Amino acid sequence: MGQFEKDTLITPCIYLTHHRPDLYPEPNQFKPERFLERQFSQYDEYIPFGGSNRRCIGMAFALYEMKLVLATVMSRYSLAISGTQAVKPVRRGITLAPSGGKWLVATQRHTSKELVSSQ
Repeated sequence: MGQFEKDTLITPCIYLTHHRPDLYPEPNQFKPERFLERQFSQYDEYIPFGGSNRRCIGMAFALYEMKLVLATVMSRYSLAISGTQAVKPVRRGITLAPSGGKWLVATQRHTSKELVSSQ
């Protein structure tokens, strides 16, 4: 292990961790099903909220909110990616964030009648 000066700030790089091919085969491909195929450790493999006792205090709320929003949107609309531009990471403080993100467009609105008949 290397030596560091006193008061050196050391932080994990979430972006690089999430792009490791040994953890995430085909890391640059959008494959949300990978999270259904395997349970990732929240301490060293899947760390969008940090880890240990210093992880984001809003983690539980953010995950719950994300599930509600996604369930609501996906039950009402079909979505498609708009454009083919690549998303590049840019530095924001000590973290990385998407350069411009991807935009989704609604391609079809589901009616309440369609929702009932599909259940």
